[in-house]
Amino acid sequence: MRFGPTGISVTPAERYESAAGNRWPMSIMPAPGELLSSWLHRLAYANGIPPHYFGALLEAPGENWSARLDRALPGRILQLLEEHTHIPLEDITALTNAPDPLAVLRLPLRASPQQSCAPKTQATWLQFCPACLAEDETPYFRRDWRLATRVSCFRHGCRLRDRCPSCGQGLAPFSQKRLVPHQICAWCGAALCKRTRPATNGVRRLERLIDDLLRLQASGHRMAEGRSLPDLLGSACFQFSRRPMSIARLSHRDRYQLFRQLTDGQSTPFGTRRSSAIIYWKRVAQVAPAWGGLVTSFSDAVLPRPKAGPCSNTAGPNLADLVQAAARLDQQRQAL
Repeated sequence: MRFGPTGISVTPAERYESAAGNRWPMSIMPAPGELLSSWLHRLAYANGIPPHYFGALLEAPGENWSARLDRALPGRILQLLEEHTHIPLEDITALTNAPDPLAVLRLPLRASPQQSCAPKTQATWLQFCPACLAEDETPYFRRDWRLATRVSCFRHGCRLRDRCPSCGQGLAPFSQKRLVPHQICAWCGAALCKRTRPATNGVRRLERLIDDLLRLQASGHRMAEGRSLPDLLGSACFQFSRRPMSIARLSHRDRYQLFRQLTDGQSTPFGTRRSSAIIYWKRVAQVAPAWGGLVTSFSDAVLPRPKAGPCSNTAGPNLADLVQAAARLDQQRQAL
C-alpha cells in the first residue's frame, strides 16, 4: 500500500510460494556438535509447531520420533528436510549417530516417553549440562551427551544431569505439546538450567582418557587384540541395585559414583567374575592420573621445547599452533 498525490495505490504482494518455493518460513542452522533431535526440536519451535506435532508432519513413526531419527534417518525424511530448509544433505546427516562405532556406549532409548519416569537407578536416553544450556544463545543438546562414559562437562567441569531437577523425570522434548523451548521440561514445565556440583579432578581425568581412547577407536586405530574398545568397555558388568548392569544401563548418579570409586581406589562394584573387560577398566583407572591428554602429547612431540629459564604462566599451545606444527611436519615429509 502506498500513499501518492492522486490517492492510495494498492499493489498485490508476491505470494510466499512464488518467492520462497517449498522452503519453510524459518530455517535455522545446526550448532556445532548438535544432536539431530535437538535441531529438529528447535526447527519446530522456530516455525511455530510444538515438537509433538512436528513428528507427525515429518511422518516419523513412534512417540520418541526425534530420538529414533538420531539413530537412523530415513532417506525420505532427509530429502524432505533438505527441500524445506535448503540445508545441505551432508550437514543434516552429520547430526545423526549413524553409522555409530560407539553405539554400545550410547544411553538406551526407551519404548515410550512414559518409561522416562524410570527409577533413579535406571538410565535415561539423554543427559545434559545445565551450565551449557544457560550460556547458549539458543540452547541445544550435544551428541556427546548421549555417551554413558561422560558424566561431567569438559567445558565447565560440573556434573551432567539426566533428569529434570524439579520433577526428577527423564527428558522427553519430543513429547512437548506446548510451544516452549526444549530446555523446558515437557513433564512439569520447569527450566533445566539448575546448576550441578563440580566433578572431582580424578573423575575428570578418567573421563578425558576414555574420551581420547574412544576418539582413536572412531578414527580407525583398533586395539592390538583386534577387539573393539567400545565393546570391551560396554561389556563389563557392575553391581548396582543388587543386579549386574552395563555402564550404559546405569543412571548418571551411579555412573558418577563408579568413576569416583575407580579414581579414589575404593572397592568397586565389579562382580566376582574376572573378565578381560573388568581388567581393562581397572588398568584405565590406574593410568588416568598421569594422562596428560592427546593434545598435550601431540604438542610435546612436534613443537620445539622451550629453553631452560624462569617458569612462565602463559597457557599451552592453542589449536592454531598445533595446525601450524602439523603443516610443518607435512612439508618436511614431502621434502624428504
